[in-house]
Amino acid sequence: MQTYYLEVEKIDTQCRFLLRWGKNQRLPIVAIAYSNRLDTCYGEWQLAYLNYYRNVDLLPEKPHTQLNQNLRGRVQSSGSFSLPNIDWYEKLREAEEKLLREFTFWLRSPELYELWEEVKRSARLVSIQSKSSDLPSAHIDLQIACSEDLLYLPWEAWKLQDEFASLDTVRIARSVYSSAEVLTPQPRRRPRVLAIFGDETGLDFQHDREAMQILSGLAEIHTICWDDDISNRINQKQKICDAIADTKGWDILYFGGHSDQTNLTVGKLLVAPNSSLTMSDLESYLLQAKEHGLQIAIFNSCNGTEIATWLIAKVGIPQAIAMREPIHNQAAQGFLVQFLKNLAQHKDAHTAMLEACRYLQEERLLFPSVYLIPSLFRYPDAPLFQILPTGWKSILQRILPSPLQAIALSTLLAVSLVPSLQEWMLDRRVWLQAIYRQQTQRIPNEVPPVLLVQIDETSLQKAAIADPHPMDRHYLAKLVDRLASQNAQIVGIDYLLDRSHHSRKDDKDDGQSDRILGESIQNAVNREANGTWFVLASVYSEGNWLETLPEIASKNGSVDGHIHMSVQYLPLVQTDVQKLPFSYLLAGIHRFRATKILRSPLANNEILFTQINDTLRIHGKTLRNLLSPTAQMLPITDFAQEAIEQSWLHPIVDFSIPPDLIYRTISAWQLLQDNPQNRLQISDSQIVLISANYAEAGVFKQGEDSFAQPSAIRYWLQQSTSTRQRETYTGGEVQAYAIHHFLRDRYVVPIPDSWMILLFLTGGAILVATWQPRSRQQSYILLGASLSLYTLASIEIYISGGVLLPIVFPAIVAIVYCLPKL
Repeated sequence: MQTYYLEVEKIDTQCRFLLRWGKNQRLPIVAIAYSNRLDTCYGEWQLAYLNYYRNVDLLPEKPHTQLNQNLRGRVQSSGSFSLPNIDWYEKLREAEEKLLREFTFWLRSPELYELWEEVKRSARLVSIQSKSSDLPSAHIDLQIACSEDLLYLPWEAWKLQDEFASLDTVRIARSVYSSAEVLTPQPRRRPRVLAIFGDETGLDFQHDREAMQILSGLAEIHTICWDDDISNRINQKQKICDAIADTKGWDILYFGGHSDQTNLTVGKLLVAPNSSLTMSDLESYLLQAKEHGLQIAIFNSCNGTEIATWLIAKVGIPQAIAMREPIHNQAAQGFLVQFLKNLAQHKDAHTAMLEACRYLQEERLLFPSVYLIPSLFRYPDAPLFQILPTGWKSILQRILPSPLQAIALSTLLAVSLVPSLQEWMLDRRVWLQAIYRQQTQRIPNEVPPVLLVQIDETSLQKAAIADPHPMDRHYLAKLVDRLASQNAQIVGIDYLLDRSHHSRKDDKDDGQSDRILGESIQNAVNREANGTWFVLASVYSEGNWLETLPEIASKNGSVDGHIHMSVQYLPLVQTDVQKLPFSYLLAGIHRFRATKILRSPLANNEILFTQINDTLRIHGKTLRNLLSPTAQMLPITDFAQEAIEQSWLHPIVDFSIPPDLIYRTISAWQLLQDNPQNRLQISDSQIVLISANYAEAGVFKQGEDSFAQPSAIRYWLQQSTSTRQRETYTGGEVQAYAIHHFLRDRYVVPIPDSWMILLFLTGGAILVATWQPRSRQQSYILLGASLSLYTLASIEIYISGGVLLPIVFPAIVAIVYCLPKL
């Protein structure tokens, strides 16, 4: 909701206009000549107004002698007179039209064109927005602060909206600045109302008292009426003062009766015949009432402009409603009934007053011109008084999304379940985390636990391997021999060795390569006191596990692990899958071997996998549960993948960590060099992984082991000139990341977007139901600050807590759902 602040200052014959809004936005000060005809028109209208209501008989059952007392104020006879046989209704209507026409004409001065256009633009925009949403009362506020000698003008009748904006799109209030502290009261669950009915001479407050019961179901109402006992007048005054200062506090202070302005004491309230309380008398008590939470004062009496202005400026009451002219008793009662009805409908005080004025305008045949009399005076930006709805029905009505919101939120929830979009957003999020790591220096200082031996294009060329699909097993044997000579403890071979090369089509291999590779592996296993353990690749295809040939690797020094894994998600241990993940086995066996519990090498008839499990069972473990429980597939994750193709709570591969902290890379040809100075030193803490890095690599089809670089990997590779030209990433490198995560217990668990959408909806509903912002700007500030803090917390929790909290979808939910409702 946009709020404009207009300052109108009269200096001699000129009036200066200054329009401000937003954060230091303003129009240039413009000056226009004051129209002296306004004074004349106003005087004529006031004369006709007083004569009409002094002479009209609105209550036929009352004797005509009482008509002069039906005004809620003492109107002096000087300056006004009545003539017989004059149609004062016609005179009043003509004077009203003349006054409003002159007022509008004056404000239509060309110098004010920019002011008109700015307010109209906002009014038109708000009107369009309200038609496209479920907002019941979209509007902008114009708060006018003017010189004292301009207060009499009917500013509320200034129609700033054009034909494209709905009625009352622009709400006008009179702004009053305060020298006293204006507090922001905390709304009570059940508002408290103090209704004071003063001197009833010539009036009948029975209808007023009955009207107050409109709020009886929503508020606690206390009533004070004047006492006929003349001797008790002083006590009655004290009773009123004490009630105003009640320590329980009031939300609404209402006065009905005769009142008037005074020169020295601001104004007075007639609380009984010939007995009054001045504002000076009430000042200390009103200050106490403000401290105890008084939010609004309503003076349904005559000539209340000075009283309302003084209440805000000197006492610090946030807002007040007063009648600027004398008002007929019946008109005052009609205003009160309509005002309270709208207040009971949980409309704010300004809207309730405007609705009551509209009622009086519609009843112009009975109450001509009265709709021009009420005014709302308020401290700038003070929250308007409103009786907030209570009960589960009202809360439900408040928190339920509009049809448009429901469509948007349902669409958002459905879109969040699209797997391809999830993968794309996960890729970008990990890229963001990589940038954050580098910018905040959150990169761990540790030795990479994996030595990645890559058979790349250069290695193939130097070894004269023309067709690496399948890979030459003589070459693999050389790599195994060299690694064994360097005392490698754990070696993983990321090649499927399930087929014999005895029947190759080129007839260049009669099976010798299988035997040679098998001998190399067995020799490495059987090294005295420091034999190498191998983890070999297997895959599941057409109902069977494709494993390493027995003649290549015996079970006493090797274990088969499946190499199925997604680029973005860690391979997890599954209860219904016989094989353990390849990377999990490498990390688990490495951790087990570090304990030095099991001797090496094993006897030829012993099975490495069985021996490890038997040893671990003594300590209540097996290879399946040796590592963190997070490495186990959760039932909900398994269900989501099988039933709805979702990766709920499935730990991801954290590419936000630089590759050089995950693995150290060496080309196969470099490993095989005979130069002792360049000979590689392998520590016991390193796992060796032999993998492919050439275009044809793949298990079932060529090239399937190379894929587009994840965004985070691309970010890291761009940091070095040696890797900047790379376009693909390999399965072996992803396996190295998985080994690192299992070995270092680095698990990042993503919270599903759909869960966070529902969580933010729940939190938003609680916020909407329990918090009422003071202004639209406060809503923007709160929402912006909250989303910023959430984003920073989410990025930090990713690193420190290993939890990935989505950012984009929850933020959209907060904007779509919360912003229109706050």
